[in-house]
Amino acid sequence: MSSRLEKSDIAQFLFCSSILEEQVYKAYESLADRVTNIQISKLLRSIAADSKKHSLLLEVLSESVEKVNPSEIDCGKMMGDAWSKLEKLAKAEAYSTTEKLNLFELVDNMSTLESYLGEEYLSATQLILTVLSLKESGLEQDQIKSIIEWIIEDEERHVKIIQAISTTVTKGNI
Repeated sequence: MSSRLEKSDIAQFLFCSSILEEQVYKAYESLADRVTNIQISKLLRSIAADSKKHSLLLEVLSESVEKVNPSEIDCGKMMGDAWSKLEKLAKAEAYSTTEKLNLFELVDNMSTLESYLGEEYLSATQLILTVLSLKESGLEQDQIKSIIEWIIEDEERHVKIIQAISTTVTKGNI
């Protein structure tokens, strides 16, 4: 982004965030499909559903700020190294084998869950920065700010769900 924030910068950032949330949705769905524990699968699906909703909301927000041409946006450059790492992780999980995971295998894959946990923190942080950017750009759009704040609340809840799954599996409470 340029040093002075333009409407196009904010629209592009929201658009890239939408693409990333779509990848995260697919990753959570894949993981939920492969976990054998029904309760954990349902929790992962609830996060997936929110991520899909976030993708759609961010796309709408992007369009409401300014129309963007996807072919002109380099999301990797705009969002930095975090973009490539998260995109790679999400794609890897989304295209994983359909083989089921039992709880012991899930514990072995805790690094994947922890990576998702990092994604949730990153998403919330980036959206907070977008709210601040909206203020700096002079855009007085309370609806955009409210929707971003709702997404941040969801991301915070996702972190708590993932932490609960991690604790439950590690302690063998299921």
